[in-house]
Amino acid sequence: MKNLNHLAIILDGNRTWARLNNKPEILGHSEGAKNIQNIVKLSLKNNIKVLSLYVLSTENLKNRNQFELQHLFSLFEKLINYKSLFEENKVKLQISGDLSLLPNSVQNSMNTLLKETKTNNAMVLNLCMNYGGRDEIIRAIKKIKTPLEITEETFAKYLDTGNLPEVDLLIRTGGHQRISNFLIWKAAYAELFFSNQNWPDFNENEFNKALEFYNNTDRKFGK
Repeated sequence: MKNLNHLAIILDGNRTWARLNNKPEILGHSEGAKNIQNIVKLSLKNNIKVLSLYVLSTENLKNRNQFELQHLFSLFEKLINYKSLFEENKVKLQISGDLSLLPNSVQNSMNTLLKETKTNNAMVLNLCMNYGGRDEIIRAIKKIKTPLEITEETFAKYLDTGNLPEVDLLIRTGGHQRISNFLIWKAAYAELFFSNQNWPDFNENEFNKALEFYNNTDRKFGK
């Protein structure tokens, strides 16, 4: 397969999945959370080095109701229960986004996993949590002390994702064809694959379709 170092996914369609299955909307998020394990394992199987998942946007945090947000926070806290997934597969956790605005319980769980997985080297799981591409850029600008010395390369180092390679393939599930403020710097030349499958139904077959699409794409980078 063509070299695919960084795969990014917008996990859309959880609430739609719940409605289609006559379930409360929040259970769509629960089902979607279970699918993360499957996609992590598929990414490892395909030698993908970085997997970025859009799990909570800055807009979500502002606009979703508190009942739904509290359920999402509880799911984030439970990530600590999947330590074996990280340990057995040598997956390193990274967080992109502003954790400081999330509950202390979420911050504590994430910080514990960050410490416990920091030496793992098979794959980076980059969870984009309270993340927005514009917000990432603005926060990076605020860190700069010598703006006259900034180039694209030096600026990128100030981003949450500064240590990560450029996104090769960006997948959005749920049928919508937009990137919704996701990794807008790192995904500048990403190939885009839009799946009609809702995130809880995004399985190995659909994953492989996305990889096949990527493998058959002639990447030009402006050439």
